[in-house]
Amino acid sequence: MAEILLVIIIGLTAVSSLSKPWIGIIAYYLLALLGPQYVWWWNFRDLHVSLIVAVCTMAGFALMFLKGKIETGFIKTRQNRILFGLWCFLVISYFFGPFVASNNTTFNPTELINRATKIYLFYFISVLLINDIKKLYYLSLIIIVTTLFYIYWSNMQYVSGNWSQFNMGRLMGPTSVDGGGIYSDENNFAMLFVTGIPFIYFLSQIITHKLIRYSLLCCIPLGWHSVFLTGSRGGLLGLGVVTVVGLLYSKRITLIFIMLLIFVGFYQWQAGNTMKQRSETIAAYQGESSAEARIRVWTGGIKMLADNPITGVGIGSFMFACPKYVDGIPLIAHNTLVQFFAESGIGAGLCYVLIISNFVYCSKKLFRWVRVNKDNEDIDRLKYLLQACTTSFAGLITCSMFLSLNYFEVYYYLLIIINSLSVLYIMNNDNFDQVPEAA
Repeated sequence: MAEILLVIIIGLTAVSSLSKPWIGIIAYYLLALLGPQYVWWWNFRDLHVSLIVAVCTMAGFALMFLKGKIETGFIKTRQNRILFGLWCFLVISYFFGPFVASNNTTFNPTELINRATKIYLFYFISVLLINDIKKLYYLSLIIIVTTLFYIYWSNMQYVSGNWSQFNMGRLMGPTSVDGGGIYSDENNFAMLFVTGIPFIYFLSQIITHKLIRYSLLCCIPLGWHSVFLTGSRGGLLGLGVVTVVGLLYSKRITLIFIMLLIFVGFYQWQAGNTMKQRSETIAAYQGESSAEARIRVWTGGIKMLADNPITGVGIGSFMFACPKYVDGIPLIAHNTLVQFFAESGIGAGLCYVLIISNFVYCSKKLFRWVRVNKDNEDIDRLKYLLQACTTSFAGLITCSMFLSLNYFEVYYYLLIIINSLSVLYIMNNDNFDQVPEAA
């Protein structure tokens, strides 16, 4: 019965995507962020859902393009030029990186470049199709639905005592029979909550229905608990960042003080031994999972870049090349910037830095527009999207200094939002000096 219902949903989505391809984009990010194929894998095993959605969305996009209904201004932005450059550097590192040909490790370069190409392709299609506030609002609901579902799912694993879902005391996300899953890594699972909680919080601030508002707010401490269950130190750091930044945006001093007290108290009460033991080593300098180990690996990444400044060692090849540069130990970078530099050369690393600086620049311009245009009919949705996206991005970038999040879908999801917001308020406002420049 469940499979029949799933087939019907897929069919309706596919048909809708042909006439309104932006629906296919929503479906794509639902599959990319929620990953229902890993939660209910027994219903998805014989269905190529992602392929069906992708083909129908691209077909619908092609039809719109041929009819001249695509507004190309959404892709002609600084952010998109930089992202295209980053993808080019990834491709160059795949074909010319010295360690790619012999790399047979878990991070297969061919699979990784294919995954990266799919991410970038759908990003560029998305920025052309998600071209109004209403569509952006629907897109933002994807991460809210996903985060709320996994808050429920993760806490249920704990309450029900499903310890098989824990790896050495750390909660993993759902996986298929073969062990695959977008959140099988505990750090990635923690990052979902870090980036999703700001959207839940700021949505609660614009909803007038009190029951829904307080229900959303009550989910936030449960989201904290979900991060504690993963035992991710990067997740804990990111959680602290989004909590502080989000409360600062709210400009409610009393609320800031109360929420911080609740956070500290909830951590002491519910963090558990694994999270507390791991968090105690965040500032530790010595040890295999310490700052010393990270610095050693990052130094190895710099050496990789020095030896291969244009191509890097090759996409997906950091761990394979690591023994040559770091005392014979195969380790991952645990730093997104270092991994881009080491694997794909100086151009890729610089593109990543430019994307971050451009995001900050555009968000500052947009916040200025919000302050000036308080009477705009779409201002509540705009303000919600902007505050949530910026807070989420702050947590993500903070964590990226200690985790390898190069192909984490939420990163590109947030870039879609800031890109579309920037272009929309350039195109629809005559007073150009009060709106942001192109992203």
